[in-house]
Amino acid sequence: MIKFLTITSFLFLACLSTAAKSQPVPHLKKPGAELAVNKVQAEKFNAWKQDFIGRALAKGYDSKLLNATIGQAKINPKAVAKNKSQPEFTRAIWVYIDGVMSQSRLKNGRAKLAQHDKLFTELETRYGIDRHILTSIWGLESAYGTIMGNDDMIDSLATLAVLGGRKNFGERQLFGMLDILSRGEVRQDQLIGSWAGAMGMTQFIPTTFRDYAVDYDNNGNKNLWTDVGDALASTAYYLQRFGWRATEPVTTEVLLPKGFNYNMSNGHKRTISGWAGLGVRSVSGKNWSNEALFLEAKLLLPAGANGPALLTFKNFDVIKKYNNSTSYALGINVLADHLRGKKTITRDWPRADKALSLTDKKNLQTALSRQGYGTGGIDGLIGPNSRRAIRAWQHANGVPADGYVNKAMLKQIIMAR
Repeated sequence: MIKFLTITSFLFLACLSTAAKSQPVPHLKKPGAELAVNKVQAEKFNAWKQDFIGRALAKGYDSKLLNATIGQAKINPKAVAKNKSQPEFTRAIWVYIDGVMSQSRLKNGRAKLAQHDKLFTELETRYGIDRHILTSIWGLESAYGTIMGNDDMIDSLATLAVLGGRKNFGERQLFGMLDILSRGEVRQDQLIGSWAGAMGMTQFIPTTFRDYAVDYDNNGNKNLWTDVGDALASTAYYLQRFGWRATEPVTTEVLLPKGFNYNMSNGHKRTISGWAGLGVRSVSGKNWSNEALFLEAKLLLPAGANGPALLTFKNFDVIKKYNNSTSYALGINVLADHLRGKKTITRDWPRADKALSLTDKKNLQTALSRQGYGTGGIDGLIGPNSRRAIRAWQHANGVPADGYVNKAMLKQIIMAR
């Protein structure tokens, strides 16, 4: 699991003898008896700490800082347990979207928009990010700052690196944490968040915090936990840096013509003019504006041919930079539109369909692979490779190649020879 574990002592001594010879070795706190961890885990964790500290010293990080952070790190049993758990059942996208638009989230979102009207105006002027999008991210990430996690970030990230099978992620985020502490941008006692490594009202991981967090009130502290200005400005700056286009929509609902080639929902971009040439129409029935005709968009069928169809624009992809999930990006846009008093989606979902379980997805991948449609592995994660395999099977079997599988189609695929 840990690449450097077998050469810990050598690496640690080598680091001390080069870049950090004059610095004292930080004291390593032994795991407390109160932690529900076994001896093997504790030994592995301490060995990793010594190795990581040696490498950090070689990179020039201060020994006192390392002593106060990595040297005091403890195993977070919650991070071990939750990282190992893989839910068997998932929610259908429409169930997720329905949850996004809960009455409490809408009510509280409207209250926040009114309460912080001046701040939102300033942020829109400075960063060009719509206030409803910012409010939606705030609402989905932390319920407007009420649910941010209460785990020690250093403990959680170190645990993920050593015992969670996420060494590269955990160590990269720990170095990010050391960077922001070295710069004096936060206090160590502020570093509280989720067991998975995100923190603050809009849930930044440390490297994102390091690279994009904003001290909006210029008080010397980038406070994403209790300062609404810092938190929302940081989110706005992040979206701006990833190419948000203030004059473009996120999505628009469309109607598809009879006989449409559903394989065109495979992520390839076309201009609106190009989509219109294929018979794709706005659900409103209005003609596309001259300005819109030149915008590039991708076709999204989040529930296949029997569900809503949407064109997604650059801003949809920017939201996915924040959280690489189609459901999340669509949820942000739906919530933002409802806060504006609009509807993103008018066509209903195929609500009779049941979401595939983890076992279903693995069985799907196994059946596709057996029939020669490579999925890139049997892991229960339906990513680009699995989507391509699904579309290929659908095309070969004369059904709409929309990349969507319900229980009935799963049965067909499993039974096929």
